[in-house]
Amino acid sequence: MNIIDISKLCGVSTATVSRVINKDPRVSKETRQKVLKVIDENDYIPNKSGRYLRTSRSNKILVMIPTFLNQFYSVIVEGIEYQADKKGYQVVVVMTMLQKRLEEKYIDMLKSKQVDGCINFFSTFSSDEISSLANRYPYVQGCEPTIGAKVSSVVIDNRDAVFKAASSFIQKGHKRIAYISGNYYKFSEQSREAGYKQALENEGIIFDPALLAKTEYRFKDGYNICEAMMQLPQAPTVFMTASDPLAIGVTNFLIEKGYKVGKEIMVIGFDNSDISKFFIPKLSTISQPRFELGTTAFDLLNEKIENINSPVKKTILPFKIIHRESTIG
Repeated sequence: MNIIDISKLCGVSTATVSRVINKDPRVSKETRQKVLKVIDENDYIPNKSGRYLRTSRSNKILVMIPTFLNQFYSVIVEGIEYQADKKGYQVVVVMTMLQKRLEEKYIDMLKSKQVDGCINFFSTFSSDEISSLANRYPYVQGCEPTIGAKVSSVVIDNRDAVFKAASSFIQKGHKRIAYISGNYYKFSEQSREAGYKQALENEGIIFDPALLAKTEYRFKDGYNICEAMMQLPQAPTVFMTASDPLAIGVTNFLIEKGYKVGKEIMVIGFDNSDISKFFIPKLSTISQPRFELGTTAFDLLNEKIENINSPVKKTILPFKIIHRESTIG
């Protein structure tokens, strides 16, 4: 299958097909969609840097992360690098910034065989798009698999992690437990919120919507939400958060206002990032096995590189609840 074959199937010139491939704005939307549909159906792989045979290997894998600002991903990438090196692969790490345009750009590297496989830690694509992609190319997801997609992935049990942490606070007598969640990592956020609500329900505590907030994952967001929640008629005695930066923002506000964190009010974060160990007071957190998330993600990808028809695997790794000064001060 070549560009001439594609042009014949579409009933357009090879020049038009070339323009579509190169995203020339002069091509009409209708023609573009028709050509892309034929390209997709026939698994045609255009390559701007030269033609690759279907059986060729680049000995490179692509790792897509949403941001370089979150140190959570650094240890995961170390795990991927460690495992990839054993198999002779180089690792290309890119940042998508949660933008579909950038994600599509990097996925083109996979489709054009510039890389042999892809590990993605957050996707803007639909479940159908991900399922189709994973069916055709070596592609797996880590930490934030697309809900409903048929794709190999590695995660922790987010629901159980928050459920057990919340339950432990309830058993110590806490009734006003706040949970600060995020607003775009759907898989983990929905799972963690479900665990939080289930813990309340199991202990007969009525869920209060005022104690569940959705926000960004920045320090200032934790600070601002804590400030608002501490003005409620019944303020929380526990703050659980979806990330360590959020928990640090919460702690900063409480300390500024004279509260004794770990004694009067408990604070626990998520991810066990390096800063959680050195912040004062030392931050309690729910730890994800980041290095193992990386090594496992590579192993799943390597299976698909070796055999694209290998079974889809949903791997769940253990988490750990770590109590430090912010809950036992």
